[in-house]
Amino acid sequence: MGLNYRGRRKLGPLPVWRNVSRSEGNGKTVSWTVKLFGVSWNSRTKKKTVDLPGGYSYTSE
Repeated sequence: MGLNYRGRRKLGPLPVWRNVSRSEGNGKTVSWTVKLFGVSWNSRTKKKTVDLPGGYSYTSE
């Protein structure tokens, strides 16, 4: 197990986040997440996620 870093920063008033992760084995990975009204999309994984009541969520690939 190595050292991992994960960071997430919101870009201004837009519903867009910049995700950065770094690990010893994989190096640096950057992706973007767009979230509107409980639906989000990630640029690296291309997955769509819908927030559901009670802390649940649904993810499609």
